Amino acid sequence: MGVIGQGLNEMPLGKVHSIQDRLHFLELDAQAADILAHLRPSMPEILEESLSEFYARLETMPEMAQFFPSKEMMHTAQSRQLAHWKTILTGRFGPDYVQDVMRIGAVHAQRGIAPRWYIGGYALLLSGIFHKLIKREILAFYKQHKGLLGALVGPKEQEIEEAAEQLATQIATLARAALLDMDLSISIYLEKLQEEKARADEERSALEQIARAIDRVAAGDLEASLSADVAEKSPLLAKAFHNLKNGFGGIVSEIRQASGLVRESAASINKGSSSILYQSEEQVGSIRKITDATAALETSISDVAEETGAAENAVRQCVVAATRGSTNIGHVQETMVEIRAAWNTISELVDTIQNIAAQTNFLALNANVEATRAAEMGRGFSVVATAIRDLSVKTTEAARQIASCARQSETMICNGDRAVNFMMSDLKEIGSGITIVSDAISKINVEMGKQEISVKETHGEAEALRDLTEKTSNMTRSTSLDCKDLTERSDKMVGLVSNFTLS
Repeated sequence: MGVIGQGLNEMPLGKVHSIQDRLHFLELDAQAADILAHLRPSMPEILEESLSEFYARLETMPEMAQFFPSKEMMHTAQSRQLAHWKTILTGRFGPDYVQDVMRIGAVHAQRGIAPRWYIGGYALLLSGIFHKLIKREILAFYKQHKGLLGALVGPKEQEIEEAAEQLATQIATLARAALLDMDLSISIYLEKLQEEKARADEERSALEQIARAIDRVAAGDLEASLSADVAEKSPLLAKAFHNLKNGFGGIVSEIRQASGLVRESAASINKGSSSILYQSEEQVGSIRKITDATAALETSISDVAEETGAAENAVRQCVVAATRGSTNIGHVQETMVEIRAAWNTISELVDTIQNIAAQTNFLALNANVEATRAAEMGRGFSVVATAIRDLSVKTTEAARQIASCARQSETMICNGDRAVNFMMSDLKEIGSGITIVSDAISKINVEMGKQEISVKETHGEAEALRDLTEKTSNMTRSTSLDCKDLTERSDKMVGLVSNFTLS
């Protein structure tokens, strides 16, 4: 096969091992290689134009444009495809060519480009290449025979046949080479799909075995294991299964242990909750008694506050009365002073009257003596003197009685004055005492007000404490019920995990 078959025996073709048969069947022999090599120098322009038109067409197709996120990527693909076509036109279908085709097919399979797009793309590209090649060759043949002699004589039939044969041979050879390229790429694509299908079948088989093993684990059999071939086919899944089984076994063991601890803790909490509930109920009863007592105390303090308020008002009235009495006593004291002064004047007048009576008595006595001496002549004067003497005696007696009464009155006035002074002093002491009592009652009222506020606050706090204790009791009761439920659930959990067989 000459150049075309060189190096095929050394090529790492993988499953594409029948390229010699393909070359032989497509008649891509040395002659075909020469035809392609003869075309190569004149094809770059046609290839570049055809590839530019082809990639411009791809840009209008969203299904294909998605494989080229940027202009740069599309330009790179176009350059690589131009280089690949230049390799095809060398006619050397050797190891480098086959490796390049395998790479292209693998990329198409990896990106998920369906064969229909690959075949359709090749149809568009070949259509452009053939169209430009035929047009160029016909125009060249026409220009070659366009001269005056050619216009008169025209091309010979043999020349036309030779030109047509040459063009047909070129197109046919180019088509076979292109279809070989397409066949190899699609074969690689299909082989990749078959490999993926075989791998998927193996993975499905491994997954089925793993699923059965997982079902056994789910049923409680933690002794389930995987065969060695499954571990070889799906090492990650096998490792994950072993990790799952070991982790699940550890979890089951921990659940068993934790369930027992939970049950013991729940029972202990339930016992403690029952004790707390009993104590809370006792405490609620005690606090209710406290609130009742504080309520009664609050009422008593309110009553006492009212009584002390009334007492304070009464004391204020006593203060007013004492002040008024003190004022009146002052007036009495002033009157007593005036009476003392009047009695002093009366005493002086009585003394004067007594002196006058004594002198009158003395004068009457003298007059009587003189009347006696005068005998009959002095009888009338003697009567008068006697009458005057009697009058002076009576006056003296009356003055003596008045003086005696005055002395008694003075004594009584002095006693009254002392009594008034004592009363004044007592009233002052009473006023001072009433003031002290008033201040004390005022302080008592203030303290009672504070006590009333304090008792109200204490009563409010006692009620709040009672409500809080009742809430605590209710919560404790709820906690006790939850602990019972937790105990039942832990028993169920123990029953569930007891079905598992640990390896």
